[in-house]
Amino acid sequence: MTKFIATFLLILFPLTLFASEIPKVSPMNKGDIAPFSGTLLNAAAVAEIVAQREFLINQHKLNLSALKERLDTECNLKVGNLQADLDAFKFKYDSMIRIKDQEIDKLQDIVVQQPNKHSHWWFSGGILVGILVTIGIVHASK
Repeated sequence: MTKFIATFLLILFPLTLFASEIPKVSPMNKGDIAPFSGTLLNAAAVAEIVAQREFLINQHKLNLSALKERLDTECNLKVGNLQADLDAFKFKYDSMIRIKDQEIDKLQDIVVQQPNKHSHWWFSGGILVGILVTIGIVHASK
């Protein structure tokens, strides 16, 4: 939107320079002959124009400050929402880690309480496999 306005003003500004005359100000008293043709303004009319200009400037400043406050509020809301999301994810992550650590501790306790009761079978099986491999190698080499 700002690019459109900037482009519009760039196109319009040079056209208004060629279309308008340079403003001329000449103080006059009653009965003086005007040095150029134009519109004569009395002090009240000039004061009204100046007051209107100042009013528009102040109105623009108020609009800008209201816009700034609204944008600041929206930004703070978004930051607050993101912070709440981050806090929720941190809590969820910490809870998951705590649950996993408890599960690991529980499984380690189970392993410690129930040692390998079948170790004698593994030992016997290893000896038997060793004997069978030795016999197989001896028969294969004959």
